[in-house]
Amino acid sequence: ILRPSVVYSVDDNFTANLMTLLSWFPIFPLYYKGLTLFKPIHVSDLAEIIYQFIFRNTKSTTVECIGLEEISFKNILQRLLKLIPMPLLVAQPLAFFLELFPKPLLTLDQLRLLKYQNIPSGQFKTNFDLGIPSYANFDIEVEKYSYMWRDGGQFSRRIKKNKN
Repeated sequence: ILRPSVVYSVDDNFTANLMTLLSWFPIFPLYYKGLTLFKPIHVSDLAEIIYQFIFRNTKSTTVECIGLEEISFKNILQRLLKLIPMPLLVAQPLAFFLELFPKPLLTLDQLRLLKYQNIPSGQFKTNFDLGIPSYANFDIEVEKYSYMWRDGGQFSRRIKKNKN
């Protein structure tokens, strides 16, 4: 059984959604003080782990698949935008409202998940323990596709304004 931390890549539901939100809003709410920890893993590293599991015919093993860095949610957002702390009493109704949309930007389930660390539990081996390390660096990989959300990029406010 593979238990990946947050998986990121150019079309993911994590960094891409965050950057889209950040391009729409000048500020962003910070849930649980941004203290939730992650060890995000790049999709290419996760694919290698899956390949190695198949190649080695690994069975009956639970492995927590993790990336190189342990990063707090606040730090991830700081790398992408401006933050404001948001109390849960405000965040929960907002998430309830947003999940009514076809592609919600935030759901109650996602808000609940942000309460829990997303790093190795210590109960199981990690991909590093099995000799299958993750090589992708979060900042370097995100930089490869974040241009789309920056000034003048595909999803920037400046381009949206010019189209109107």
